[in-house]
Amino acid sequence: MLALALATVLSAARAPIEIPSGPGDVPVQIELVVHTRAEPAAPPAPLAWSSRADGSTVGRARGAGWEARVEVAPAEAGAWALSVTLRWLAPSGLERAALHLAWPGRGRTVATDLSYEDVVRTRRVGRGTPIVAEAGGLALVGGPGFEAARYDARDGSTFEATLFLDDASDRPFATYDTCLERLPEPSGPGGHVQFAALEKRTPVLDLEREAGDVDRARATLHAVAAADSSFVPVIPERWPGGTRAAVVFTDHADRTDAPALRAILWGSTAADAACASGSGFLGRGVRITKSFFVHGPAGGLDDPEVVPLAADLVAAGSEVALHSITPGRDDRAAVAAGLGEAAPWHPVTWIDHEPYTNCEAIASSGWRTDPPFGIRDLLVRRGFRWVWSAGDLGGFGATHVPGQPPRHARIIDVFGEADEGRPAVYPLPPDGRLWAFESTFFYAPPDDLAAALSDDELAALERRRGLFVAHTYLAAGLARTHQADHVANLAVRSLADGTLVIDPDLDAALGRIAARVLSGTLASLTWAEAGDRLFALGRLEVTYLAGGRVRISNGGGTPIQGLTLALPVEGLQVTADGVPLPHADAPGVTRVVLDLPAGASAVLAASRGVDPVPLIVPP
Repeated sequence: MLALALATVLSAARAPIEIPSGPGDVPVQIELVVHTRAEPAAPPAPLAWSSRADGSTVGRARGAGWEARVEVAPAEAGAWALSVTLRWLAPSGLERAALHLAWPGRGRTVATDLSYEDVVRTRRVGRGTPIVAEAGGLALVGGPGFEAARYDARDGSTFEATLFLDDASDRPFATYDTCLERLPEPSGPGGHVQFAALEKRTPVLDLEREAGDVDRARATLHAVAAADSSFVPVIPERWPGGTRAAVVFTDHADRTDAPALRAILWGSTAADAACASGSGFLGRGVRITKSFFVHGPAGGLDDPEVVPLAADLVAAGSEVALHSITPGRDDRAAVAAGLGEAAPWHPVTWIDHEPYTNCEAIASSGWRTDPPFGIRDLLVRRGFRWVWSAGDLGGFGATHVPGQPPRHARIIDVFGEADEGRPAVYPLPPDGRLWAFESTFFYAPPDDLAAALSDDELAALERRRGLFVAHTYLAAGLARTHQADHVANLAVRSLADGTLVIDPDLDAALGRIAARVLSGTLASLTWAEAGDRLFALGRLEVTYLAGGRVRISNGGGTPIQGLTLALPVEGLQVTADGVPLPHADAPGVTRVVLDLPAGASAVLAASRGVDPVPLIVPP
């Protein structure tokens, strides 16, 4: 058995721990960083290390309102389990908690696009991207509690990994400074409200902690042989059944009416539209998260013409969400009543309406619980899980890409680029029972929207293994739309006989999405499906076992259907508990798919023909 090479007591905060690795030991520098409201820029906390009779080593530290315990202990197959326990002694606002590791070597990691490649510059990954790295004879595999990571290659000779239990930059929630009585007047005749001037928001940096709260996280360090094939990372991918990327449409309720909604869903308002296949969202099998007002002048869930369309949405696997209770300001009592009336639709997603003036918006005062406009506890009580962040990655105007003309619509991957790792989802800082999501403002003439949803752009999203969340107004009706630029952006057209139809260019774009769904490269999801899946993937744990096998465990409370696992080695056959898994090879990659029930685990083994292929080889 390998023994951890430690002095009896390591009193220096920066003393490295020696991890046995083949002919020598790897010195691993371990530091703890805790930033709170009281100490927003505290240096790494000194860890006082001591060894124990069971072969583990424990480091302890203490700060203003907290105490921490970091343990390195022997684990399965000669690995070392790395755990952090952060215990709160007094009410505190947590801004950052992280474990920083450094050891000699050049690193490879899983990037945001789920590729496995060398680290040549700083790389940040967040929720939805597994924490996996290899450098200098050690492999690092993240576990529950570590929500994000940053990797650096210092001078190409030292690999650094910062594992975040929490970080304010991974939960960019911000609230509007003022709830206005009304929107300002347009800038002039035919002008527009200058919404950019209203975007005055204050970030909520602190995650509230009470005395007795505990944060825990764990990871594993494995010593691996020097050969390139000695460590094969098993990379959980994001989307079901081997699909490479996902598209989500979230349609806001503004100006929605029943005729336009019917045309968007079924392609036409003709009486037999729902019976004819192949047009509109539901006719083409493309899912949508359609938000509604509970009460509205038209188009709300109290509109008898909307009720059967909302039922169509649910029956087709799409989602009914709420866009506030009414278009106007609703106090806490009105929200409680409206949520009760919407309960038959079982909504779980809340999308703020006009948070500049609707004080009950989550991004205004709704994130609170006190009267008159705090509503977050009401949402939780009614089973809501998701709230919109009230922000858009591309802004609310034309987007400018160097070398290209301005475009009012384009696909933006919420995860960012391969080294960026934007937070796609994150817990609402005051209450982790609600999670927030990001989107992209996708509002332009329908031919612009269709051009943005080109096969080339969708293929690029698939290469990034990304997620596009569109913030749209597709169900806006002709009768309720009067301003010239809104009229130009309408997604429905009126025929000579009065029938409304979906814009043919936009419908063709939905056809392209449907074709890619049918081919198995793209997933069309509701927001609840996409968000719940990302949340569930955060509860997965990958454990390397003796004999080169790997255990995949679902520590969450929901099953993960069609879990896609990628191994960056071509031509492998993989079994789960001895049962062969369906697989699809791509250049340099083997992908397999399995279903993993809640609380269940499966042990994977790989082979090439009759020859076993160990997924980890110790020195």
